[in-house]
Amino acid sequence: MVKKSAILNFAGDLVEKPILSDMIRRHDVAVNILQASITPEEDGTMFIQVEGENAKVDGAFDYLKSAGVRIVFPAKNLIWDDAKCTHCGACVAQCLPKALFVDERTREVAYDPEKCIACELCIPACPFGALQSVTEHLG
Repeated sequence: MVKKSAILNFAGDLVEKPILSDMIRRHDVAVNILQASITPEEDGTMFIQVEGENAKVDGAFDYLKSAGVRIVFPAKNLIWDDAKCTHCGACVAQCLPKALFVDERTREVAYDPEKCIACELCIPACPFGALQSVTEHLG
């Protein structure tokens, strides 16, 4: 059994469709809705945890993607956009538990979610916006 957290972004034309209930039925997974902001005919967001057998959880997320739902997989309360990261290391200096660190081999910034305490001190330190809190992303 695995448990994966994800932020789902629904376009306005998807909000009134039973996508989540179809996913649960088709893939036999349990879903816990942690936070949601859904309004008819407007874009909506939902922060969920999906639990089940690994293949079923993966299949459930594949189903959501095929239905047009945009998915972001956060680690703890942090979203790291590797495409925006320039590996400057500004966040590393702010990370007291050393969850963000410079990998000695690659000389690039790396992230260990097991060490993260979700203090969010790294977020304002990043000049490129590569770090966001889950709360900010849902907002």
